[in-house]
Amino acid sequence: MNRPALVKVLGWPGLIGLAALVLAVGAVALGQRWDAQAAALQAEARELRMRARPAAAASAAPVSVQQWQAALPSSRDRQQRLADLLELGIRLDLGSARTEHRLSASEGLERLRVTMPVTGSYAQVRRFISAALEHDPALSLDAIKLRRVSPMSADVDAELQWSLHGRTP
Repeated sequence: MNRPALVKVLGWPGLIGLAALVLAVGAVALGQRWDAQAAALQAEARELRMRARPAAAASAAPVSVQQWQAALPSSRDRQQRLADLLELGIRLDLGSARTEHRLSASEGLERLRVTMPVTGSYAQVRRFISAALEHDPALSLDAIKLRRVSPMSADVDAELQWSLHGRTP
């Protein structure tokens, strides 16, 4: 059938529909190919992670308590570390009404417990926790409480309890 005859039989809307059908079939075929590539890449990533684990475990030397304690930040850095933690929350646009701090020290070690209520999306809270722990290796997240005000709300209220570990002089 030549083109003018096809236009007469199907009309312009029919031709547009036929073209859309051909494009949809092509998109499905392309999507299947991409799914297969993604599955292959995920399998390769799993294999690389499995190979990396024994190498990382073998290279990690045991650390004594004295080495661990010597690697902790000094108590002189406490205020700056706390400021960094609070500033990180502000930069990630997490609203925080107040924070509570409690300092305890014994046997050359100190621990500043920080209770921090924040409000933001779940993704923001996760990014904040990840960034804070990556920024300060002597910081630990001791507890987290999540609460959504309403089922339709995009924001969560989170209460984070952190510990800033340090060594006393």
